[in-house]
Amino acid sequence: MEINKKAQDSPSLMESRLAPLLLFGHGEAGDKFLYSIPSRRQLTAAAAAFVDLIGHYSWITPRGWVLTLQPAGRRGGGDAPAEAFLRDPFSSRRVPLPPPDEEISGLAAKALGGGDDDAAWCVLSHDAADPRSVVVVVHPTEPVLLYCRPGPGDSAGRRRWLRHEYQPEAIIAPANHDDDDDLDAVVIESMGWLTVSGGKLFADLEWSGKMATLEFSPSPATPTLASAPLAMVPCPAWCNHWNSSLVDSRGELFVVHFRNSLLCQRTVLLVQVHRLDSTRRAWVKADGLGSNRVFLVTSQFGVSMAADEAGLEENCIYFTKSDDKGLYVYDVGQGTTALYDPGEDIPDSMEPILLMPVS
Repeated sequence: MEINKKAQDSPSLMESRLAPLLLFGHGEAGDKFLYSIPSRRQLTAAAAAFVDLIGHYSWITPRGWVLTLQPAGRRGGGDAPAEAFLRDPFSSRRVPLPPPDEEISGLAAKALGGGDDDAAWCVLSHDAADPRSVVVVVHPTEPVLLYCRPGPGDSAGRRRWLRHEYQPEAIIAPANHDDDDDLDAVVIESMGWLTVSGGKLFADLEWSGKMATLEFSPSPATPTLASAPLAMVPCPAWCNHWNSSLVDSRGELFVVHFRNSLLCQRTVLLVQVHRLDSTRRAWVKADGLGSNRVFLVTSQFGVSMAADEAGLEENCIYFTKSDDKGLYVYDVGQGTTALYDPGEDIPDSMEPILLMPVS
């Protein structure tokens, strides 16, 4: 394992060239650590400030924007109204959102207690400046989507949070579900991994051989949620399925599978990359990630970036594992994996979150 030296003079926190970043200790008591993936060094003076900037009432999106909810009375006095906005954590630039309703505020308050069960999922259909953009929050325990278009609310309510309750059995028929787990629960969990590609939102229901698609066009008031058959990627008999992540790369949808040892779930034996063939409705083995592309995959989400702009190795997958501080780099062409230690002072079991530059 490579040991990385801490930066002697931590650069400005807001320099997006330092991103992507790994933030350790977010939402936990105790020390915070910030690690720059391109420069492979800790930013010792910046971690606490970054945590304060993001705050607890926040959800980090794959596009880099942070959805921040400010409860009533938290801003300059007891009479301050609740507010919501998207924030660029590197520049503090804000995009206003309609004021949060009780349900959104309740999810934020519940998330203060931490834990994966309370982790609502947030995603943007387009960049925040795009007039087609919709901000979507997926409820972690109920079949509910909460969404709005960026922009401040007005007295007429033309900008407000909307609520859509979907039917899990309409996505996966009970007759096609052979598992002992509760159908609603597993569909809701899968919806928590919505990934945007080409303006649509996708959830891979691979255990059922289906893909769910969510659209907000032409009007955000009438979202359409449907599912269609999708051939599964076979798992070798000598592996277990550890986890997978959808990744949008320049309008193409990929899936990255991490296969673990039958004897040890912490040991990744195989990394598989497939590209969606929408005509055949099947995953096709990908020989590479494409020219000048790099993937980053964590328990939050998977994203694609231009390798030269990110300062990372082309045709590589940078990933983290559950309850593990390590940064792993899988070379798709060579089939080899390197491991980097973000710092000796970071607890081995402290899993980071990924902070992306705004796109």
